[in-house]
Amino acid sequence: MKLLKTIIVFFSLLILVSCEKTSGPDDNQTLALLALAVPQSVNLNFEALANGQNLVTGSNITADGRTVQFRDFRMYISEVKFVRADGTTADVTLSTDNLWQSNGVALVDLETTQTTETNSKVSGSVSAGNYTGVQFTVGVPETLNHLDRTNQISPLNNGSMYWSWTGGYKHAKIEFSFNAPTNWTSLHLGSTNCSGAPNYGNCTNKYRANITLSGISNINALTVSMNLDQLIKDHSPGAANVSCMPGGGTADCQPLIRAFGLNVTSGAMDTSISQRVFSLK
Repeated sequence: MKLLKTIIVFFSLLILVSCEKTSGPDDNQTLALLALAVPQSVNLNFEALANGQNLVTGSNITADGRTVQFRDFRMYISEVKFVRADGTTADVTLSTDNLWQSNGVALVDLETTQTTETNSKVSGSVSAGNYTGVQFTVGVPETLNHLDRTNQISPLNNGSMYWSWTGGYKHAKIEFSFNAPTNWTSLHLGSTNCSGAPNYGNCTNKYRANITLSGISNINALTVSMNLDQLIKDHSPGAANVSCMPGGGTADCQPLIRAFGLNVTSGAMDTSISQRVFSLK
């Protein structure tokens, strides 16, 4: 609705200026400013690549030089911004379809083993401008993270992406095995050390990855590529199921958490390391 109102105002003023018999420098300046006021469409396409090939869940693939099978690959994306050359940012208003996107949150779902539907796109609009980079958060914002998911609209009503009112949502849910159909590694990123009833939230350890990528060419068609070889690098779980929950995982889980640029103890972005999963194409 906000975008529609902006477009209506723009074209109304455009008609008004165009109706003048002559146009001067002021009119041209007005048109230029109006053009900047019209939001630009944003389309982020997410892909997951293993050994340069698109992820196929439920089948053995090669990643990090090893045979691996993924059975789940989902994550919430929020707080999308575009970065200008001077470092300032412009917020992206995510569109709402009440299926994959609502309340400024999108669910990227690249698996076909837990559900039949998939979603690789995050879409919205941003103010017109010249941008050099994009930022986004892997996870649900704190203000939405402790809702009763049974009262929410999709995608925030997804039971498999939710722990509890106290813990909130699973920001990312990635499960794979080097010895399928057994010995699964379950990487579930989510906030920890949170307050319980009646004031849910106030999590000490967020485990929300804030990703910044540079090298934009066209904001209408950006591809965010996730490198699965880098994700599972240095992860050697052994012959057992491994539960990689933040704050409670074994040493084998730490490389997976650090792959997102997160400190394994505090859950904050760690300036001493760099995320190694996400890049722009």
